[in-house]
Amino acid sequence: MGTSSDLQRLIVARLKAEVPAVDGRVYDNPAEDAVMPYISIGPSYWSDDSAECIRARRETVQVDVWASNRPDKRVAKDVSDAVAAALDDWADQDALTMHPLRVALVRVMDDPQPGVVHGVVQVEAVVET
Repeated sequence: MGTSSDLQRLIVARLKAEVPAVDGRVYDNPAEDAVMPYISIGPSYWSDDSAECIRARRETVQVDVWASNRPDKRVAKDVSDAVAAALDDWADQDALTMHPLRVALVRVMDDPQPGVVHGVVQVEAVVET
């Protein structure tokens, strides 16, 4: 597998284990009828972060939280906080040569789809390739 796919696989496994509020509902591409709250993997990108003799990249991954806004945004906020807590300063260095993840952004907002709240947690990691 590629570096980005390996990192995503590790993030998904970590979220399934550490965010009980979604009961294992962590998807790459969720079905339209997925039960909320759930987590999906959003956009990602990387840039070169190599040093003299070490090939590395800075990976940025967006983790999306989807919840109902009934009766309020509390569930989306709580799950977004749990995602941030599970990923911030975490690394699986046995599986991938990486620095600990860093949460760069957490945002919770109303989604254009009525009745839905969207949380965004953006994480960054430096991963050797």
